[in-house]
Amino acid sequence: MDLTMILLMTFLTLISTILYIFIGILPGTDETATMAPIALTLLLAGVDPLLVFAWFMASIAAFKMADSIPVALAGIPGGVMAVPQVPDALVAKESGLADTILRKGICSSVIGQFVGLFTALTLSYALMPLGDWLRATDLILGVKVARWFWLILTGLIILALTSRNRWIALISIPAFALLVQGLRGVYGKSVYISFFLGITIGPLIYELASVLNKELRKDYVRRGLKKVTLARIGGISLNPLKNLTKEEAAHSAVWSAITSVLATVMSPVGLTILIGDILRESKKDKVKGSVLAYTVRDAIKNATYVGGTLIPLIVIGVPVGPMSAGPAAPFFQKIDSLGMSPREYLLTHYDYLTLTIVAFASSALAFLISYPVLVKYSRKLTLAVFRRVPAESLYGLFLAIVLVLAYYDAGIAGIFGVLAIAIVSGVLWRLGTSLGVLFMTLVAAPTIVALLTALTF
Repeated sequence: MDLTMILLMTFLTLISTILYIFIGILPGTDETATMAPIALTLLLAGVDPLLVFAWFMASIAAFKMADSIPVALAGIPGGVMAVPQVPDALVAKESGLADTILRKGICSSVIGQFVGLFTALTLSYALMPLGDWLRATDLILGVKVARWFWLILTGLIILALTSRNRWIALISIPAFALLVQGLRGVYGKSVYISFFLGITIGPLIYELASVLNKELRKDYVRRGLKKVTLARIGGISLNPLKNLTKEEAAHSAVWSAITSVLATVMSPVGLTILIGDILRESKKDKVKGSVLAYTVRDAIKNATYVGGTLIPLIVIGVPVGPMSAGPAAPFFQKIDSLGMSPREYLLTHYDYLTLTIVAFASSALAFLISYPVLVKYSRKLTLAVFRRVPAESLYGLFLAIVLVLAYYDAGIAGIFGVLAIAIVSGVLWRLGTSLGVLFMTLVAAPTIVALLTALTF
């Protein structure tokens, strides 16, 4: 890398960190809807994939550290990944430990990010020779099936079974695959970006459509501003080693390593819930159990996002899990200006050592900025974001980006395709299907439909 690339990387990492600190604190933000469109826009604008890779690693570090701040202070989650921390935060807050879980969560995020990076990159390096084997195809029922398909199918079934409505989730897999392939047949080409973005805005479109229905509108009538009380916090040490016990640090490191690998095909949210619940129940004291669970969940959030991105990116070559098929999906899609996917570009233009250095350097820089800022100004930042940044403006911006990219992908038909996918995705989400199921079905749709056709005829 030359000096210009290093300066650009530093600049983009700084911007990404600052942006995602605020997005992370904003209540109710969805990771896929706020991370994927920006990364995709940068790639389509011609930004070098290595720079976007640095941007993305920094966004994980800042977002996953910041989204638990409003949870600790007010019991309100920032991103979706912070939702599992709410019950533990409320127990701690009632016991006057809001500042305790705040500092522990921030510190464990650092552990989760770097342990996740070390584990995922080490494993990816060891498994790189396996990539060609996974991308090879076998003939099944007359259909060429890539071996990675069985990984994604396994992850799909696991994710569907852990959705709030498992039966709807399972049924939606072949049904959604048929919808995707049917629309592609109408378009006459294999469109991906439009459909991917349609899934990301599915919940938003569902909520907007509900407001337009007079029978459902009453559920969305604003009855005044919600009163939110932020817990007061005392001084917090800038030395992260002083904020965690040996037990908390050990659990954070061990579970970060394990879940960073499992996130290749499993849901980051599901893993965060599962491990946190196990640790909470391991303690007889309710408060101690909640503090431990809250702390380790913060580490797992970062680790699953890192591992769920890097292992499919480096080894498999296709998105086989909710993370790689969701927030990190732009790296796997063909970009016309590159003539290939960003993933292929990264692996053909840069060596493994460069990717490793960029991943660690961008994460370290993001933490050097976000850690002291969140430790010293977390309450002031949360108060400012809650008062002055309406979530509606953020979602309006991303909706506009989605429509522009949909038009870029398939013209006017692409916009209506996005709406069709979004409405179906929103309804399935409302009925209890994880959006991760839909993202992964989108990737596997051609093979699923081909196998269904072979079985039918």
